[in-house]
Amino acid sequence: MLPINDPVIIAEIATLHDAYERALVANDVAALNQAFWESPHVVRFGVNEHLYGAEAMVAYRSEQAPVLVDRRMLRRTISTFGADAASVMCELSQIVVGQQKHSRQSQTWIRFPEIGWKIVAAHVSHSLPRISGADTWAGYVDRTAAALHLTLEPAHRDGVIQNMHRAAAVAAPLLEFPLPASAEIAPVFVP
Repeated sequence: MLPINDPVIIAEIATLHDAYERALVANDVAALNQAFWESPHVVRFGVNEHLYGAEAMVAYRSEQAPVLVDRRMLRRTISTFGADAASVMCELSQIVVGQQKHSRQSQTWIRFPEIGWKIVAAHVSHSLPRISGADTWAGYVDRTAAALHLTLEPAHRDGVIQNMHRAAAVAAPLLEFPLPASAEIAPVFVP
């Protein structure tokens, strides 16, 4: 069976990931590029970018100014699979362009015999804000209006929110109705 979570390998990856984080905060482009596999097969999904291949990552990094302030790791999980494969998953708190963000980062690390450990795949995303209770539909209405570039008159906002509450209440029993796994969607609805 493949050895999982060897403490020696976990320590190696933790040291490499710590160095990566320091390079990221310092915007040390050379160190960041060095951490990734130099290959057309490497992939990095950022919050707003999809980078395929080392050339795309180098170009992206050379154009980006540092925007991270007060970057703190909240939690990190390192899993290793044998001596040559690992994943790093972490939650981060940081200020990005003046706004506090709760971010997630995942990395897949592979040890190559000739070049050592490299990141072969990475993904960064921001958590969506949690909405609960009375704020649920108010926040939804405000964000939807903004996304659609609609002007929502203050005098009408409460009515729109109230209608969202009503529509949700009407839909709730239908959405809660249990359907068997064998149920198929009708191709044409005939009343």
